[in-house]
Amino acid sequence: MRALCGWILVVVHMLFLGTIGPLFACAAWLPLLLVAKVCPPSDTFYLKVRTPWDVFVHAYVVLHGIRVFDADGGHGVFVPDVANFKGAFMMNHRSWGDFAIDPAQSDASVVARTAAVAVGLLAGLMGLLSKKVIMINRGTTSRLELMAMCAKHQRYLIYPEGTRRAHLPDADKPCALRVGGLKNVYESGHKAFIVITVGKEEIVNERRGTIHCGTKLYRARHPPLDPANYSKFEDFLSAFERAWQQTWLRAYQYRAEVEAANSGASETGISMGMV
Repeated sequence: MRALCGWILVVVHMLFLGTIGPLFACAAWLPLLLVAKVCPPSDTFYLKVRTPWDVFVHAYVVLHGIRVFDADGGHGVFVPDVANFKGAFMMNHRSWGDFAIDPAQSDASVVARTAAVAVGLLAGLMGLLSKKVIMINRGTTSRLELMAMCAKHQRYLIYPEGTRRAHLPDADKPCALRVGGLKNVYESGHKAFIVITVGKEEIVNERRGTIHCGTKLYRARHPPLDPANYSKFEDFLSAFERAWQQTWLRAYQYRAEVEAANSGASETGISMGMV
């Protein structure tokens, strides 16, 4: 019964995000944009309200109570100094929640299959109209066509794993990456910024039928890799794969360290309370 209720909640959640949520985001967009132009409350506020899609994904983060902790100390949703980066964000893919939290982190246009955009209903349409979703048809969109679409954006987001992996037996280990997107990045000369975020499937897990609020995410970043530093694609690919694995392990190790420290602090507090 509990599992059934969880699935019902996931369906309701997805329907709200695909229908009513985008309408609220569109209604709030212009007033928030005016605030950003006249008296912005923070340096990053404009990035949160630049388009209806930006309002939508950042409202998602706020309403779900998501907190992001960074292994290098740049805590907060935005990747530090994101506005000055130009190129490709390369992120790990866990669940449907990625399509909100990752664009919020990177302020990037996300590459998504037609099926994923269609499932998003009005949210998918809003992303397309806001030019924050790059839609592809797997099997028909050529690599060169995708390269041309990505070139129109200052920042774009690719999931080099190619699929959501939270449900797989080896979900917490790095896997073989798909080469096509990486070859595009190399041939375009765009820098590749690896960002691994642990715990995204705790926000919403469509495979298990679970949703959580107040989720803590743990992020690790690798300095952007510049294709100009590699004479051959094979060398760039090898460096990228090493960096991906290193960043992946670092992100999971960071979560383990933080949770261990928090657990130790809690046990100390309990012990002191018993004295």
